[in-house]
Amino acid sequence: MSDTHAGFESWYAENHSHVVAVLTLVSGNPDTASEAADEAFARALARWNRVGTMDSPTGWTYRVALNQLRRRFRREQQERLLLEQLSRGNELSEPDLSLWMQVIDAVRPLTRRQRTVLALTYLAGMPQAQVAALLHVTRSTVASTIADAKAAVAPPPSHAYTDTKERYEPD
Repeated sequence: MSDTHAGFESWYAENHSHVVAVLTLVSGNPDTASEAADEAFARALARWNRVGTMDSPTGWTYRVALNQLRRRFRREQQERLLLEQLSRGNELSEPDLSLWMQVIDAVRPLTRRQRTVLALTYLAGMPQAQVAALLHVTRSTVASTIADAKAAVAPPPSHAYTDTKERYEPD
């Protein structure tokens, strides 16, 4: 191992099994835990010049590994929900291409969160509480995000109020 990775091997040997044990408890699955830990340690190795000088390289590794688990859990939950939806006979229909392009153009200026909330609520048909759980936010955050997104994409009023009274202008 090169000088840039000095100390990594001993740190890895000392910490890997502990990280896997904690992640096994979190995930309930030793294989999933091992995959997340291995990915986190691989990322630590790739950044060892920076990670190795941190106050707690192990803390950084836990954070990366837990983020890996969170991403995996979200993906698995989305897959389960889609499978449930399909098994109930609610097939996802292909929208008309021109309408689809209009929708894409309309939501393009929105934030990523707004687009995600709208897609999960209206396209995937998820209730707000389920969207909130999936995104780790409150239901009221989902509701306000929907309201903000709708306001952002709403067309301007077709007739703005104008003062129709004639103004008196002296000669």
